[in-house]
Amino acid sequence: MPTKPLNLDVHERIECAHTLSSHFYTDPRILEVERANIFRKTWQLVGTADQPCGERDGATRTIADPGSYFTAEVAGEPVVVIRDKDGTLRAFSNVCRHRAGPIATGSGPCANVLRCQYHGWSYALDGRLIGTPDVEGVEFFDRSSMGMFPVRLEQWENLLFVNFDSEAESLATFLGEIPQRAAGFHFNDLAMVERRDYIIDCNWKVYVDNYLEGYHIPIAHPGLMREIDYSQYRVETFRYYSQQFAPLRGVRPDDAAERFYTPAEGSDAPNEAVYFWLFPNLMLNIYSDNISTNLIVPLGPDKTLTIFEWFFHKPKSPNDRERIAERVARAIAFSDEVQQEDIFLCESVQKGLRSATYDRGRYSVKRENGLHHFHALLAEFLG
Repeated sequence: MPTKPLNLDVHERIECAHTLSSHFYTDPRILEVERANIFRKTWQLVGTADQPCGERDGATRTIADPGSYFTAEVAGEPVVVIRDKDGTLRAFSNVCRHRAGPIATGSGPCANVLRCQYHGWSYALDGRLIGTPDVEGVEFFDRSSMGMFPVRLEQWENLLFVNFDSEAESLATFLGEIPQRAAGFHFNDLAMVERRDYIIDCNWKVYVDNYLEGYHIPIAHPGLMREIDYSQYRVETFRYYSQQFAPLRGVRPDDAAERFYTPAEGSDAPNEAVYFWLFPNLMLNIYSDNISTNLIVPLGPDKTLTIFEWFFHKPKSPNDRERIAERVARAIAFSDEVQQEDIFLCESVQKGLRSATYDRGRYSVKRENGLHHFHALLAEFLG
């Protein structure tokens, strides 16, 4: 058990609330409680509907092709996603029921079975255990009860999510109005053009805290401050997500030529970047011509992996390809600039949380309502 009581004590009114006690960011035993009570009970982004799955007969395969699979890890839990021969998409724990070996590795096309890489136990693509070499003499052995452990899988647009909790609410419930609010973006023909991984020396919640407030932008992000109208920056909170609005100061001529996002009715600005955060660890950033996702993965109590992926529409001509390449380079360079500034902040905060002079602070009512909302959800899931 943690050295201090697992009581977040988040007052429901931000005006009266204190921020989380520092030990929630530093005690290594709390992370195990979070993995069990939060990450295994919420919808976790695991891949895309066109996730690459190797090659066959000289052609690139994706998870959209029957008989393909890819592996992933969700907060320490190995997962395999499979498209069976009939086209049904399934997800399972990637742990053999024999002695916990890996059933699959990497990704690729597969035949009609997946075979454990340890002792060769084999499973049909629907999860049934069908092959158990050299188990003669084992008594009371019921193969039907030892199939692959199924994991819930649901899809929104091009994104695939899994959930280990059979009792959790549906993905649609978690997403709430995000699909309607993002409906102006044309999700068809998106392709991932870049992935970047950053390992940061901070607790995962420090990074999420930082994302959920624009309070630090005027001080820490001079480049971003020049791009947005900070006076109009605002955060709205909902059941399992929050939404940040950041009106942009201007549109480059080449950006205005081709827009893939029509702001929702009632939007305050004709050119508005929209940022969604889905509890506990996914950010979805929507711009006029691209979408990026940030997935925050805890590696330890003071080490976090942030996975950035950028999605642009597939080019329709050589001119499109050149223009999109320029936009990609510009978007990634700007994102990396902001990310490096945030890394410095988050690592500095992690050090400060270990100081004997600090335990808790107070929220800015105007600027940190998204942060308070996150902490209230933590208190709810951690009981």
